[in-house]
Amino acid sequence: MKRGVIDTLRRGAESAIANWQLSLIRFGEVMLFSIIAVVAIIALLVPIFVSIGISLSNITTPDQLESMILTLGQKWTLFLWFGLGVIVMLIIFLIIHSFIVAGCARVFVDADRAAGPATAGARGRYRFFSADRWVAGSKEGGWTVFWIYNLAWSVAALILLIPMLPVAALMLVFRENPAAMAGVGCLGMMVIILFAIVIGLVTGMWTTRAIADWAAQRLDARAAVRSGWRAVKTDLGRHVLVALAILVIAMAGSSFFGSFSMFAAFGDSVGRNAPFNMITMPIRLIGTILSWGFSSLIGSWYLASYAALAVESKP
Repeated sequence: MKRGVIDTLRRGAESAIANWQLSLIRFGEVMLFSIIAVVAIIALLVPIFVSIGISLSNITTPDQLESMILTLGQKWTLFLWFGLGVIVMLIIFLIIHSFIVAGCARVFVDADRAAGPATAGARGRYRFFSADRWVAGSKEGGWTVFWIYNLAWSVAALILLIPMLPVAALMLVFRENPAAMAGVGCLGMMVIILFAIVIGLVTGMWTTRAIADWAAQRLDARAAVRSGWRAVKTDLGRHVLVALAILVIAMAGSSFFGSFSMFAAFGDSVGRNAPFNMITMPIRLIGTILSWGFSSLIGSWYLASYAALAVESKP
């Protein structure tokens, strides 16, 4: 018997809260990625600026900024180095994320099975986290989850070409009419963005369910991708409603925590007020940390809810 959307969301929330250590691990992941990103970008940009004799402290006027941009444009080979560095960094991020998610999926699936099919019960029945279980799941499924992401998002990227190619063709047709070409470009960009949002949501559901199916059935990447897509298609309503409910709550939470930064930036809106900004800096920091923690919990809730759906279909 299929559970309702509310029961599925409640089951996922209770599992995420009972296994709060997984949200803490995901929070650590966000902090690690932030530190790596800042250090990597500095390490990539500083040699570029030094090699062409640019110092950011010497850029004080619009003319100097324009001169810097023109100089950088002439050194296009340096941008290839920067782009390669960013790609390598993103691949490293994806590998780390895949191993972390694999361990989390293993725990959530085991927790849902241990809790049993009953809707009511103590939250403690979901408490199934252990470092050994998480590490075992991470080792077993890290590379599988990595290839699940690659397979699904590669298909999504190909589908995204559907609106991009006609827009590019129309812009080429109207290249002799700048106004018409600009209009086609702006309208086409709106269509592409909306299409990309839909593709992103669908692919997110697809990959999350595929990862849950891997954890529930120990499938390889191709089989998990096929199983996840089949499950989403045959039970589209519940998958969409669960994803949308969590997305709405995530957006509400982000807006709430974003208000911390808005309040802290009040000094900038009335002029540069250094003392006010110094006083409110802790508020910005607290808001950022709380936002990261909330996002980590939301990510756990999403995965735990889809794990509940996977266990329900393959107990």
